[in-house]
Amino acid sequence: MGRINLLDPLLSSRIAAGEVIERPQSVLRELLDNALDAGADEIKVSIDGGGIDKLSVADNGSGIARTDLALLGTRHATSKIHTQDDLYNIHTLGFRGEAIYSIGAVSKLTVATHSQETGESSTLVIDNLEREEIKNIGPDKGTVVTVESLFLQIPARRSFLKRPSSEAAMCRQMLVQKALAYPAVRFTFISDGAIRLDWPKCSALKERVMMLYRPEGIADGDTEFLHGDGDGFSVDIVAGNSAVKRSDRKEIRIYVNGRPVDEYSLVQAVTYGYGELLPGGSFPYAAVFINDDPEMVDFNIHPTKKEVKIRNKAEIHHMITTLLQDGIKRKIPQITPIQNEFYLEAKKKETPFIKEENDNRRYSFKEGPKHRDSIAERVNAEYREKDANWLEKAKALAKERERRQQEAESAKAEERADSNEVPIRYIGQAFHLFLIAERGDELYLIDQHAAHERILYDELLEQKTVQNLLIPIRIEMDNIGDEFLSAHTEVYTKLGIMLSRTDDGVWEISALPACCRAIETEIIDFIKSSRLDEKELESKLFAVIACRAAIKAGDDIDRWSAEELIKKVFSLSEPACPHGRTFLIKLKEKDLRQMVGRTV
Repeated sequence: MGRINLLDPLLSSRIAAGEVIERPQSVLRELLDNALDAGADEIKVSIDGGGIDKLSVADNGSGIARTDLALLGTRHATSKIHTQDDLYNIHTLGFRGEAIYSIGAVSKLTVATHSQETGESSTLVIDNLEREEIKNIGPDKGTVVTVESLFLQIPARRSFLKRPSSEAAMCRQMLVQKALAYPAVRFTFISDGAIRLDWPKCSALKERVMMLYRPEGIADGDTEFLHGDGDGFSVDIVAGNSAVKRSDRKEIRIYVNGRPVDEYSLVQAVTYGYGELLPGGSFPYAAVFINDDPEMVDFNIHPTKKEVKIRNKAEIHHMITTLLQDGIKRKIPQITPIQNEFYLEAKKKETPFIKEENDNRRYSFKEGPKHRDSIAERVNAEYREKDANWLEKAKALAKERERRQQEAESAKAEERADSNEVPIRYIGQAFHLFLIAERGDELYLIDQHAAHERILYDELLEQKTVQNLLIPIRIEMDNIGDEFLSAHTEVYTKLGIMLSRTDDGVWEISALPACCRAIETEIIDFIKSSRLDEKELESKLFAVIACRAAIKAGDDIDRWSAEELIKKVFSLSEPACPHGRTFLIKLKEKDLRQMVGRTV
């Protein structure tokens, strides 16, 4: 008897469905694509039991004609493409004709729809590929797709699903992922009867992305919107500044023609664009939206359509990097007032009067210590007798005082701007690490090691003084390192490091930059481990040299040295060490006064 036999149609269908539908999140992904393709501007998602028990997507799109329902849910049935040429000019999110068929193979699927074209309402039920007769009932507008009992007839697959709460969280993430690229659409997410997300329509990509960022404590002022146009493509980026960072790449989101995609080279373009703005091991918040000519992209690679081939990827990569390099600036951290409960309570006690209901003339003292009662009675009586409009006059006086204060501050700012240089006053050192300086109405804390490191780094880039060695330093390289040095010897020569090959895998250093004489070991380790281009070699090497030679945390520093260091710090265009870490923090005088409750 032969070993090869034909699979049962139901079994083969469920195997194929497994490539598209892995969990409730997969179902939601496909249904959201269909709703967006139908032109919906309102989409409501509702799930029960993490979407395992029930998942429903309701939209107000164009709907489905009753004649099309006869084909809906059959394998490779789609309204998105008609010829082979259409496959290379796709303008829709769905096109493979696998989603509804796959969902109907592993669940009970109900599609209730109203066709804008025919004005008819219809309902189709597919229960694990068992089709029922189409009914002449349905919603008055749009389409409602309901998926129940996912994988109920496939216990092995169902057992691999996570807890309902975890599946619900993944469904919410999917909704957010889709919603970011469609600001003109309202998205609502309901889990077990409770509204978990309700994003209204908005007119701009940045406003939509901020709906995600604000709950994470990111202010509008900490993000930038960048736009660039290329040959047949455009790039929009919503990205955080140097103060907004995280320890992983999860918030670097890439979209191509409205689809979220996994494309490492474009994620890399984002990190290149930030360069030294972020310290090592930190990554930005950035959402990149690419609109490319459909003929230049190919999504027909994987059933989930998360992989893409881009023919003009190099040009897009360059634009992303350039936009970020030119548009994202370093932000100096600023300490702001923290209004804790004690501060707020103190502020309450500053206002001794509360207006009693239905009486514009009578005021009473707030509850407090008994020794205040006589004062309250006296002041109350005084104001009742003298002027019933005292509160309005007090407000006017307060506004006038605020206006004068603003004018005085503006005058001070103009005066500082007119002067060639705002004087800097060195105050002292804190914790054997921070230099404290006053400049105008701002107080600065400066990390002495990182600041000195940056200054040394810039000096190294300019000078590059070379010193010959009496005794050459011998280095043994592995095969890869030997080949790299053979091809890049001139790069090290430009950096002041003279290398010569004496044998297979054996090299000698005959000269070094003058500032490297005390750190030969670090230089050798760097040469053995580095496989970088010329620009990166220079920056990384001098960063190592500067870091070793700079003043360390814990070192005492005399006043003259501190003042010289601070003077050089304020002449820098970028207050960051060569590794990208910001070393400057400022505190404004008015904020410091506010922290201690002083208003004058």
